[in-house]
Amino acid sequence: MGYNTPVIIKYPFWKVTAGNPFAVYACINYGEAVCPNWIEKQSVCIDGDIGVILKSLRG
Repeated sequence: MGYNTPVIIKYPFWKVTAGNPFAVYACINYGEAVCPNWIEKQSVCIDGDIGVILKSLRG
């Protein structure tokens, strides 16, 4: 996996998500939208261009 600085952003969010049954981890990333299997049921991973996705959500 080609993470630049996962310790700063990804790992803490994964840990918080795992520790809170009401939390949802969301990841939008072109070509690499992934999460660890231990929070898979609490995650939404979207493989795509964030600009395109946000425009489609606006309607």
